Amino acid sequence: MGIVQKASIKLTVVSYAGAALGYFNKILLFTNFLHPDQVGLIDIMNRVSALFAQFAVLGMTSVGVRFFPYFEDKKKQHHGFLFWSNFVITVGFLASTLLFIFIKPVVIRYYQKDSPLLIEFYYYIIPLAFGLLYFQFLESYLRALLKTVVSTIAYELVGRLLVTATITLYVLKLINFHQFVLLYVLGNCVVALTLLVYAAYLKQLFLRPVISSRLMRLLKIVLVYGFYTILSALGGQILGIIDALMVAAKLNLAQEGIYGTVFLMTTVMMLPYRSILKITHPLLARFWKERNLDSMAELYRKTTLTDMVAGGFFFLLLWLNIFSIFRFMPGEYYSAKYVFLLLAIARYVDMATGINGLIIITSKKFRFDLWCMLFLIVTTIALNWILIPRYNILGSAIATLISISLYNILRVIFVQYFYKMQPFSINCLWVLLITLAVWGIASLLPDLHNKYVDMALKSAVVTVLYCTPIVLFKLSDDVNGLLYSYTKIKYFKPKNG
Repeated sequence: MGIVQKASIKLTVVSYAGAALGYFNKILLFTNFLHPDQVGLIDIMNRVSALFAQFAVLGMTSVGVRFFPYFEDKKKQHHGFLFWSNFVITVGFLASTLLFIFIKPVVIRYYQKDSPLLIEFYYYIIPLAFGLLYFQFLESYLRALLKTVVSTIAYELVGRLLVTATITLYVLKLINFHQFVLLYVLGNCVVALTLLVYAAYLKQLFLRPVISSRLMRLLKIVLVYGFYTILSALGGQILGIIDALMVAAKLNLAQEGIYGTVFLMTTVMMLPYRSILKITHPLLARFWKERNLDSMAELYRKTTLTDMVAGGFFFLLLWLNIFSIFRFMPGEYYSAKYVFLLLAIARYVDMATGINGLIIITSKKFRFDLWCMLFLIVTTIALNWILIPRYNILGSAIATLISISLYNILRVIFVQYFYKMQPFSINCLWVLLITLAVWGIASLLPDLHNKYVDMALKSAVVTVLYCTPIVLFKLSDDVNGLLYSYTKIKYFKPKNG
């Protein structure tokens, strides 16, 4: 757990610095200087490019992390693993581009009337997807090498600083909106280029073709695993984009801009969780290789508890400060207050069920995740179809909460049934009860006229009420271990540390 804790702390610090930049860009600058339909355009472009890239990568990101331990040998250029993976995603990108061009008439039919900006900037999505594709590919390669900090810095800091520079040029009227979108796309390509340079710096950029007996011996299982992970990962991306596309189609791009902004506001909760996922993915692959299920089960429980502590804390900070946060934005965004609440609860459910998905996709029963995902896609589409016309963007938030909850419940049950692992301990229950108690107590605080004073007061109250019992009763070894490592106060020393 020490490796996970140390690395995830570094990644979380970088991620929160990036989140601060992201909030500054998209909560302050985007909402105040772009029209909601322009905000919606950027959100849709990001989501569609993510789906595009996921299709084009043809499962190579998951294959890389899962099977790289079997190919790892720097002297033999990792048996040509990087070259052949790059060959596959190049083919995938070309095929995806042709499909994307082919389906444009269908997109026009559904979005021309209420979301014309999407049609106008349709082809900008191709280079945006290209940059994201190669970032994901190189990031997964570096993750397999246990090099995660630089890629996180590139995405969270470099990429967002480029966005800050771009929107600043637009605010100063030095560029128009078309030029803003173009520079936004190019900035994402620069982030991918940063990882390429870093891999070369590490002397791990092996792009010469190598034919090895190991590659040929494992080719069949790699292809089978890749096929299923393509479908499963695509399902995940489709599930993540359904709400945005259906809001834009059934309502309009402006409503999607509001929905997408609120959705973005909840992502800060997920940053510790995503940092842990990056670290634990290659570790799980090694545990399966070594048949070390005891260590895997321990990792499952400890990361779940850590996620619940972090998720509960940031949920409380965001929700109890929501009134003041919305005062930084135009008035129409406040109508999405309860959309934020439902999406934030959905994020908490995702975190509170731990690394169940990674355990499944790195196991021999990885096919289950695909069938589960397909069921949820159908369910999510049906729920959005029914709920959006009735409740507008709140309906989409309800659909998201239900689908994420179902998905994670199924995965927890699956891991428990087949591998006799479950993520919860009695301390998880205590953390949940503390979260609910602090929510109830802090909700009694009045909203102050000065938004800065209001946020400072409520944040201080939440921090004291939430953190004190968790630290004093030593509910999380990771939290107490972190405090002890910095303060050296013996009382903070974790029970098992």
